[in-house]
Amino acid sequence: MMFTIVISVIYGIWPIFVPESIMTAYGTPEEFVNPVVLNVVMLFGVAAWVVAILGWHIRSTVTEENVEKAMGYFAMAWLLYGLHGVFSAKLLTWPEGLEPDTFSEQTIGRIVFLVFSVIYYMLRKPKSN
Repeated sequence: MMFTIVISVIYGIWPIFVPESIMTAYGTPEEFVNPVVLNVVMLFGVAAWVVAILGWHIRSTVTEENVEKAMGYFAMAWLLYGLHGVFSAKLLTWPEGLEPDTFSEQTIGRIVFLVFSVIYYMLRKPKSN
């Protein structure tokens, strides 16, 4: 469970402190980067930190009886990260010639988040001794 917390903190630092950098990394054309968009990107970083804080709380309350439920919550968080990427790609409309590559860093990120979701779901039940 600590993995989700650490990744959420790291993933939150990037958009909060250098939102322009994350926009560049995702291939956003310069004409789309403005103060409003940067503010929304920073808000996403704050949301990632909220996930880390809630994850820390969930982790501290986990017992042997409720570990399956807690792991289900962590799996759901990763699923939401991945689905956000999938749906945002479908909702965005890009001007002709500015579309991102079909297989980009964003696509890799979506796949990784969805894989993490499946892993957490598969590992939700503790191994019995």
